[in-house]
Amino acid sequence: MEYKQTVYTVPMRPICFISDYGLFGELVGICNGVMLGIAPGVSIIDVTHSVPEFDVVRGAETLRHATEYMPDDAVYLAVIDPDDKPVRRELAAETESGACLVGPDNGLLLPAAEALGGVARTVLLTNPEYHLHPVSNSFHGRDIFSPVAAHLAAGAGLGDLGEDVAPASLSPIDFPVARREDGYLAAEIIDIDSFGNARLSATPEDLDLSYGSHVEISVRDEVMDATYVQTFGSSENGDLVLLTDSHWRLSLAVNKGNAARALLLSTGDKIRIEPRQEPAV
Repeated sequence: MEYKQTVYTVPMRPICFISDYGLFGELVGICNGVMLGIAPGVSIIDVTHSVPEFDVVRGAETLRHATEYMPDDAVYLAVIDPDDKPVRRELAAETESGACLVGPDNGLLLPAAEALGGVARTVLLTNPEYHLHPVSNSFHGRDIFSPVAAHLAAGAGLGDLGEDVAPASLSPIDFPVARREDGYLAAEIIDIDSFGNARLSATPEDLDLSYGSHVEISVRDEVMDATYVQTFGSSENGDLVLLTDSHWRLSLAVNKGNAARALLLSTGDKIRIEPRQEPAV
């Protein structure tokens, strides 16, 4: 194992690490070890490694949300990578806010970059001096992305890492959005949390309801009544509710229950939300 040893003299930037590696193997620990070997003492924030395997959309939503709470000068290392290695590109991007993003060019980084003011500069990670050697065919998180993130955190310039490419050439992502149709809101479940709450592709602004409003929820061929509430405390145990979650998205939930289990919900399910004029009887 070999990697570039460089003495940097600027203050180190924190690294915010997101992946689908899980918590039971050694992958996360190895990546952290590589980064600490290059940048001793660097602060690594393990945001989450529980993104479902290969789920770029959920990873992108998680990464974008995390940017609201991380240090302004952070280096974001994101590795969720279902694509064939010879096809997709490895890149690093600097945003207008000054933060940097490192990861595969599969759409994963784009929502976060937009949340950070947009992409100011992008480079392909073609300089082998900033990679771990030998570079494997199956663990670029260890051999390319982690070393690059560590060097950026320790003071390397973006131009040192490889050749510039147009920011507009970054791969887009087909991110689910809510849409209004004939008096109702059509949305999609983009995540289900550990409590069984179903996070939707919609925000409160998409629905424009006041708290206490009654809505009709349609999933597949089922139609259910729910209430838009500010907190779970505004409803009774077992009630089906719609509320704003910690990601500032609408979520479908059961108070003191598990909505995903009770309603057989899955990520990707289409949800229809229609305001009701009168409370359900």
